Amino acid sequence: MKKVFLLLAALFILMGAYAQDAQKVATNLTNYVKTDTTRGWKHFGLSNLTFGQTSLTNWAAGGNNSISGDFMFNASLNYLNDKVFWDNNLTFEYGLLYSSASVPDWMKAADKLNLTSIAGRKISKTWSYSAMLNFYTQFAKGYKYPTTDKYFSNLMAPGYLELALGFTYKPNDRYSAFISPLAERATFVLDDSLSTAGVFGDPGKKVIFQTGAVVIATANQSLSKDLSLKSSLYLFTPYSKDFGHIDVNWDLFLNYKINKLLTASLNTTLRYYEKEITKVQFKEIFGLGLAYKF
Repeated sequence: MKKVFLLLAALFILMGAYAQDAQKVATNLTNYVKTDTTRGWKHFGLSNLTFGQTSLTNWAAGGNNSISGDFMFNASLNYLNDKVFWDNNLTFEYGLLYSSASVPDWMKAADKLNLTSIAGRKISKTWSYSAMLNFYTQFAKGYKYPTTDKYFSNLMAPGYLELALGFTYKPNDRYSAFISPLAERATFVLDDSLSTAGVFGDPGKKVIFQTGAVVIATANQSLSKDLSLKSSLYLFTPYSKDFGHIDVNWDLFLNYKINKLLTASLNTTLRYYEKEITKVQFKEIFGLGLAYKF
């Protein structure tokens, strides 16, 4: 707990170093209007509803009827002036899969809530010293299907909250990398049965603290007139006997605009967290659906 207090104190000192610029940020946010200029506030958002369906009747080759649906919402609110930047990104995703051959019929296929906020002050054209806050969890219980008699995850079990000090490399609006040699991560297991079993850490502990290093790299660009890409790579290693054991989360989203509302999308996540499972996790959702940008 002392580590967290020390890191919070350092964050306050860093933010206080540019309090005057922060006051300008708050004033501009109050008078916020959408703009396409390179300075001031800019926002971007995409909501995407994707469907998949398989129907078989007397099909000799075999198979099962299935339906899938996935909803994804991503929004960014970013500020930039001559010296200060503040980037905020929120991602929400939830998906279900129905199969006539499974019990239960409906299964959770995707479940994520992620908020990342990075603020910094420039020290050169492309580098800034910065502070980062990152929050990650899921909403609903997760099961090792096909059985549902015992769940292995839940809301804030696990949940991750990180505070970090470091440097940001940002050559343009499309790419950025946050590098921190000083990060404090709190892992929450607030579900009583999961914390007692020690599923994501020490048995009986509902909060586990780790000090380590973190890297977050993002890309957001248009590959063509109708094809856009958004990617986010997260890496963390603790300063402990597990140093060098890297937690990895890589999200990739490709969106192809067919017309004003209809899109084809590919959404993948590659994840490796030893405390969750000692295997590489991979999720891929491809389908047609409706999309709305703002």
